[in-house]
Amino acid sequence: MTVNFGRFFRVCNPSKTLNLGKAEDQQYYIDFSKVRGSNIIRELRRTITFSEDEPTCQLFTGHMGCGKSTELSR
Repeated sequence: MTVNFGRFFRVCNPSKTLNLGKAEDQQYYIDFSKVRGSNIIRELRRTITFSEDEPTCQLFTGHMGCGKSTELSR
């Protein structure tokens, strides 16, 4: 198998957020909610939605390129 290093570098760029609306980016998304034991995005959405009259604060952390923005854009 021949590796296209230019393409490999582009798809592994931690500064680029995956756009899950694009078929090309969808192939790189892995749903880890089963491993986490819950769907954290659903829980965050519920907390924010049910607190519409009160400010909320959620801390969403991780190292650069781990998928924070990708998860939040889902």
